[in-house]
Amino acid sequence: MAMPHEDLPRFELAFPGPLRDRLVAAVLSGVKTATTGLWEEYERLGEPLPAAGERSVVVDSGGRPVAVVETTDVRVVPLGEVDLPYVMEEGEGHTSVAEWRAAHERFWHGEEMRAALGDPEFTVDDRTRVVTQRFRVVERLAARAAEEILDIVDEQDNVIGTAPRAEAYARRLRHRCAFVFVRDGQGRIFVHRRTPGKLIFPSRYDMFVGGVVGAGESYDDAALREAEEELGVSGLPRPVPLFSFLYEGAAGHTWWTRVYEVRCDLPVSPQAEEVAWHAFLTEEELERRLPEWDWVPDGLEAYHRLRVRRPR
Repeated sequence: MAMPHEDLPRFELAFPGPLRDRLVAAVLSGVKTATTGLWEEYERLGEPLPAAGERSVVVDSGGRPVAVVETTDVRVVPLGEVDLPYVMEEGEGHTSVAEWRAAHERFWHGEEMRAALGDPEFTVDDRTRVVTQRFRVVERLAARAAEEILDIVDEQDNVIGTAPRAEAYARRLRHRCAFVFVRDGQGRIFVHRRTPGKLIFPSRYDMFVGGVVGAGESYDDAALREAEEELGVSGLPRPVPLFSFLYEGAAGHTWWTRVYEVRCDLPVSPQAEEVAWHAFLTEEELERRLPEWDWVPDGLEAYHRLRVRRPR
């Protein structure tokens, strides 16, 4: 049976890549409730403008549906009339209209947009007509993981109860995670960017694969299961445990983490629901990207602990 969202038009933010992933994550988190497009893009592509009451499905960089949204308001206005209250509704972290305008001009003047418009010299000014679209999230489609049951543990890693994953995250309940440091046959490290539909740290980079330990599951079993699922392989050697630590994040997130390592000589086919981008990087390449990319804080802490234990 077809799902109700399958017949809905696609709601595509920016072009596939890191920018779309950030925008989709902002939609899923609830901070982004508006978006702005070029009237000329609709005109040149012969597409109808969105209308209040219409529903569409938000897709990520892989074209996967992650949420259903309903348009609540549409207006065509000169670019110079966009004001700060609307900028704040876009939820992209801009604190002034000038900052918002500069970011959008970089996008609209980029090669991809100019190619889409068929105009290599396209530019905008205050008179350029833009389409301001407000919307609300009707349904999040990437919510199955929220129902997974986890063991809740104390500061000594003793089980004291259970809770669904979504509740554990929302109430900052301490649980268990397994992180696996993966190298290929050349010693390169598997690095990936998380999908925007993740319940926590969406669209951030990570140098570990892994995830939560299910209720009644051992760390060792979770490490192998998560590594095979995330890498998209079968027959992986059992990851070797290295150390454990209690992660306590600035936002109140906390979990016991057991860190593993494994060598993967198999061709990987990462799980689309988990991995938006991946590559095997040398240690030098990874070190260069540490200050450049937005990393998951728990993975970054685990990596620093690993480097202290095993310096180059």
